[in-house]
Parts: sequence; structure tokens; C-alpha cells
Amino acid sequence: MTDHDSTKRIPKSLGTDAKLFGTYTLSDLAVALLPAVAVVLVLQIFVPSTVRVAGFRLQTLTMPLVGVAVVSGILFVYLTPSYTTSIDWFETFLGFHRASSSLTHEEAKRYTQLECVHAEEDAIERTDGAFVALVQVSPPTMALATDEQWTRTAEAFRDFCNTAVQFPVQLYSTTQPFPVEDYLAQYDDRLDDPDVKHNPRLRALIEDYVAWYKTDLTERRMTIRDHYVVVPVTPEEVHFERESLARKLAAIPLLGLLVRVRYAPRREEQRAAMFEALDERVRQIEAGLREIDGCSARHVKATAAADLLAEYWTGQPRDSSETERMLRRAPLVRGPA
Repeated sequence: MTDHDSTKRIPKSLGTDAKLFGTYTLSDLAVALLPAVAVVLVLQIFVPSTVRVAGFRLQTLTMPLVGVAVVSGILFVYLTPSYTTSIDWFETFLGFHRASSSLTHEEAKRYTQLECVHAEEDAIERTDGAFVALVQVSPPTMALATDEQWTRTAEAFRDFCNTAVQFPVQLYSTTQPFPVEDYLAQYDDRLDDPDVKHNPRLRALIEDYVAWYKTDLTERRMTIRDHYVVVPVTPEEVHFERESLARKLAAIPLLGLLVRVRYAPRREEQRAAMFEALDERVRQIEAGLREIDGCSARHVKATAAADLLAEYWTGQPRDSSETERMLRRAPLVRGPA
């Protein structure tokens, strides 16, 4: 075996950094003292000795500032997550704050892979040419379900995956805050009703309930969880029929290239076929999910799908009306009326 055998890669060390105390290493000490060293260098090299603040020479404040810097460095090391080192976390911290918080449209496309939103077809086009649709799933309530009910539901989902899903899909789940204020608004409105104003006990009961409800949801961190099935269709999937002879020949090297060029459809025909195939897959997913007892599914509109993607990448909620205005439904340049 040679030293360059990639199948026999052996690390030179595993967690052998010298421990100063506990789990903290020499690199942690360096990170903790780094702010203090930076303060000393700035004050001694870049700040003139004649500079005064409130009548005091700035250099006389060196030791207090160094003490604050040391405490900050120690706190940074202490708060470092257990899955990384303080040096790596420091590099990540610097990289995050040095990176630009906004990107141009073309730069953003490299991350989002979003090419276009087709509002009429309720589909999203990726930069690789694939069309994607989202199906929102409303699962059955299983909070009080028995073991038998859990088993039946799990088996129904297994049957759905084995029968309805005959193409690649993705499952995506996300959460959103529970609209506490919207829910409690009806009780706040009741406080202004005449029957409540003239009934102190009823008013106190409503106020106590509102206070308890807010506290209870805060302690439980109540959220609403949404589930989606991401259904794609790629251009290659509509070139040929699934079991056609041409499709089998297209898989052969070199010969397959000639077959693809010969039988490649026009762009308009291909896109129409992709929309049709995507719609058919969405209907299959919806029908399969609805066969699960208590489960429902619906095709997500293009506006809602765009909002979901925007919230995923920005981490901020979106106004659907704003997205509706942004989606172009007509060409910018029109011919004569």
C-alpha cells in the first residue's frame, strides 16, 4: 500500500489538540486573547500618546479596555457550539458579516435555481429547465390516535409511496408562528360590549383567559407546521415515451446522442408536454394522499409557491398581494391596440 492510496486514507490525528483545562485547547486560548491583542496593537501603534478623552490620556485606559476585550473573547469561546471549534466559528462569524446581504438577480439565481414563475400553470421553472409544482398536505389529526390508528396511517402512507409516487419527489416541512393576536382579537372585542362592561366577573374571566392563553402558547412555543410535496418534471422525461424503443436507444453512449438530436421536440412542444406531465403528476399525488384517512391535499398556486420560496431564502414572511403585483401576466412591450 502506498501513501497516496485514496482507499486507505488514515488521518494523522483525531482530537489530539493539547487540552489546557477541561475541553478547552490552545486554539481556544488564542481566540479568547485575540480581542485583547487587537486592542493593545491599536492603542499602542495607531493612537497617538497625546490623545485625551474627558481629560484622561487614552493610553491610560489600555488596561480596562484590555480587560473588557479578554472577557469578550472568553465569552465568545464559551458560547461556541459544541459541533465546531472556536476558530472555525470565528471564521464563520467573520465571513457572515463580511458577505454582502443583497445579491443581483443573476447572482441570486445561482443559489435559488429559480428561473421563472408561471402563474397561469401554477408552476415554477428552475434554471436547469425543470418545472416544479407544490402540493400542500393537510395530515390527519393524530394527537389522540391509538397505536392501531398510527399503524393504519403509516401503512396507508407506505402504500401511497409505493403506488402513486412513480417519479422523484421531495418532502418539505416548515413552520410559521401561531397567529395569537388574530385568535384573541375576538375576545378583546368582547371587552367593549355593553354586557361585558356591566359584568365585572365576566370581564375578569375574559381578561384572565387572554392572559393565560398568551402565556401558555409562549411556554409551549406553539407553531403551525405546513407540509408540502415537491413534484418536478425535467425536459428529459418528455423526450420519449417511458417504455419506447427510442428511449432505450437514447441510453446508449454515442448512439443515444444521435437519437436525442433526431427526436428532440421543438421548445414549445416540449414545454407544453412538461406542463401536461406536471399537471398529471400533481393529480396523482393529490389522489394518492386523499386515500389516507383524514388527509387532504391541494395544488399550491404560483403566488403562494413564490411566497414560500421567498420565505425560505430570506427567512422573512411575505405579503401575498405584493407577490401578485410582481408576477408579470402580460408582456412589457405590446403591439398596437
